[in-house]
Amino acid sequence: MKVVNFLEFINSARDLFTLDYARCDGELVNFLDLMTEDEQFTQRIDLGIIFVNQKSADQYTIVDGLNRIVSLSLLLHAVCECYKKTTEQNEKAIKTIRNKYLIRNTKSKLHLNESDNDLYNKIINGERLSGHEKAQPMFVLLHNFWSQIKEEKLQASKIFTMLKKITVTLVETDNVSKRNLYYKLNSTRKLDQLALIKNFLKENGIENEWLEIRKLYFPADNDVVAFLKDFFITKFHYKQFNPERLYESFVNYFETMMQYMSEDVLMKRFKHSAKLYYNILNVNFNNDELKRAFIQIKKHSGEDTYAYILDVYEDYYENNISEAIFLEILNTIDEYLQNRQNSGKNIEFNELIQYLNAFITCK
Repeated sequence: MKVVNFLEFINSARDLFTLDYARCDGELVNFLDLMTEDEQFTQRIDLGIIFVNQKSADQYTIVDGLNRIVSLSLLLHAVCECYKKTTEQNEKAIKTIRNKYLIRNTKSKLHLNESDNDLYNKIINGERLSGHEKAQPMFVLLHNFWSQIKEEKLQASKIFTMLKKITVTLVETDNVSKRNLYYKLNSTRKLDQLALIKNFLKENGIENEWLEIRKLYFPADNDVVAFLKDFFITKFHYKQFNPERLYESFVNYFETMMQYMSEDVLMKRFKHSAKLYYNILNVNFNNDELKRAFIQIKKHSGEDTYAYILDVYEDYYENNISEAIFLEILNTIDEYLQNRQNSGKNIEFNELIQYLNAFITCK
């Protein structure tokens, strides 16, 4: 752990890598607002802890602190843009700023994940942006920097006087899971749960199986999230499921199951459940009676019953219950859905589940 000047840390790094699941969002930092709080630029500004994993002497992976680094880079770029083509001295200063803090051998020294990298590089390289790209937090902050520099007539020298006062505490994360640390440090933010899951599977050597499941059954994020939610509701008997803890549920389940079976067997079983859920979502049945029953359930907004249906469908597929019992369960669920829809009341499905489980046991 060491306290360093933020600007000098950026300068000293040849490459700054980021995590696949770490994204730039609305938590970017307006450094100019910090600056105006101290008009004389006399106070040191402490931006807290940045967690890094040092890959080499001048290469780092940013575990936590990405938004602050992106924000500083955008401010430096805004300074360059505001003073571009003004004087020869400013042109030399701009070249120095870009070479020290933004660019290394014609490429950006900050390597963001795929979803953010294209926009960041377009901004740094002065490329044309679409209307959608201009609505993203990175460009919005950049535009705010431009406006403040112009409106408040802030000189580049004064901005750098302020930046020299900014410090961060660097903490190296050797022998610590970068993903778990990132997850714990950012647990109050809306994280990319699917990206975290993908990274967990990649670390365990079963990413390809996951990609195949996505390709075959759930190319849309909403569908795979629905599957995972209902899958874990059946496995953990959740009464309420928090989608912001999807990664946590996934890891708990997989790490527990991998104690008893190989990764290949586990993924095979998981793929089997994914196929069944795909059939439910898409009413993919050859049996006309089952197809009609599922069409009715979908027609009567039965999405909240899919977790239970998946569990029963597993029993039917494994011949633990007959087709007649499975069909009767589906029809009973549809009657419940119709009554709920007609009454306008959210009748507790848990009561019906108890009845259906008792019915299955008797049969």
